[in-house]
Amino acid sequence: MLEAVDITVRFGGVTAVDGVSLQLDHHEIIGLIGPNGSGKSTFINAVTGLVPATGKVTVDGHRVKLGVAGRAARLGVLRTFQTPQVHDGLTCLENVLIGLQDRSLRSVPVAWLRRPSMLKTERRRWETAMAALTFARLPDKPHVLAGSLSYGERRRLELARVYAGRPTVLLLDEPAAGLNQRETADLVELLTTWRANEGPALLLVEHKIDFLESLCHRMVVLELGRQIAAGEPAAVWADPRVMDAYLGAASHA
Repeated sequence: MLEAVDITVRFGGVTAVDGVSLQLDHHEIIGLIGPNGSGKSTFINAVTGLVPATGKVTVDGHRVKLGVAGRAARLGVLRTFQTPQVHDGLTCLENVLIGLQDRSLRSVPVAWLRRPSMLKTERRRWETAMAALTFARLPDKPHVLAGSLSYGERRRLELARVYAGRPTVLLLDEPAAGLNQRETADLVELLTTWRANEGPALLLVEHKIDFLESLCHRMVVLELGRQIAAGEPAAVWADPRVMDAYLGAASHA
């Protein structure tokens, strides 16, 4: 579904991602892990066009031009960020609506000449947004301002927005960061349910090991921008290179 080949990102003389390749199949969940500063978020930024990069990215066989934000999204690749990106001054429903890409029948002439069709389209968008809030367990908060939500609710609101966008590939950057144990378990349940209902392929960047092991089919490990291991979770954690990447600094101190 998503194939990234030899992705490289350089900032001046610093190579943040160094020739990383990754293939994500339909409905698969892969964990992208590594110590802080290993290039995980930069890799996602490269795939989604937020930073200049070299290499090749294809989505379901379609080539994505690197370094141009929005190109991957048009092919169904959506993402979240380490900090929930919600608009505090908008309601939960409005936050989801702005993530929907349907812009048909919304011009001024259409409002005058094809008003019934426009209202039907807008009603469908509202229904989609409400279904997304229900999925994210926020069905009673459509008219609540996002700024009044708890941190965990803000996480779920961001997830509702990408859910409404019906991605084929979803890149989640530390989705469990800042969540307590119960909230993390709820997030696992949401993602598991989504995947079971023909959800998107998922690439997870995360530090919580239990969270990753409960969801991921495979893991890819980065260190200093390079891939050092890949495979099933048990095999990855047993790899000496992975143990050294996570514990080496402490063990040699």
